Amino acid sequence: MTATIVNRTLAHCLLFLAAVALVLRTGEARKNRNAPHGHRGTLTPYQPGPFDVLSLDNKDEKDLSNDKSVMKQIPGDDGGSSGGRAICVQDVKAPKSAVWNQILDLDHYVGKVSKLKECKNYLVRKNEDGSSTIKTKMVIGVLPGYKYEYYCDHTYRPDVDSVVWTLDYDKTSDFNDVAGHWHVEDHPSKKGHTRVFYACDIKFKTPVPGPVMNILTKSALRQATGWVKRESEAKPEAVTPSEFSPA
Repeated sequence: MTATIVNRTLAHCLLFLAAVALVLRTGEARKNRNAPHGHRGTLTPYQPGPFDVLSLDNKDEKDLSNDKSVMKQIPGDDGGSSGGRAICVQDVKAPKSAVWNQILDLDHYVGKVSKLKECKNYLVRKNEDGSSTIKTKMVIGVLPGYKYEYYCDHTYRPDVDSVVWTLDYDKTSDFNDVAGHWHVEDHPSKKGHTRVFYACDIKFKTPVPGPVMNILTKSALRQATGWVKRESEAKPEAVTPSEFSPA
């Protein structure tokens, strides 16, 4: 008799969990991604061009020459409690054209970028001022139960060797806000080498566990410059994609 009651209770629990999972999946499926995001930006966007307030000391230069990335803090609003923005710097043994070949090839990020499940441009437009607009759907799976779909609006500025981005606020993303910046320079002393700067701030809609926060923020900075270094050095002869080359 006791065993029968336990089995019935277990069956009811399993049915309840299945129903909850179905409701959650249905709610996700019904989310209208083409609806406006709800605001037009809460993080301060990055400005294209060099990080003027960033300085590297002798130890930083030594670490970079030994193929290590360097993390620096600069003033600004990262959407959190730190009161600043984190920048990752990496030297690459390849020319700028090879680095831009990797950064601008967003349609092929999957397999290169850790935990990225989907990455596809839905708009690429060359603007009259020489810049390019690139809008991209991205899906990242961090840990079980933590998958984020979001839409980025990139602006590539070849005149200042930068890409900056925010969310595409005309679509609904799972992050509250995003602001990012790639900047690429010729290495100050090594011909044919490149120095890469990367920053990306994420603001969440709800509190998330520490491991998730770390994966999507500090760890992600080093991983981003790391994969660009790896892929660029593997194909140093690659050139900037023709659709983004200056006229």
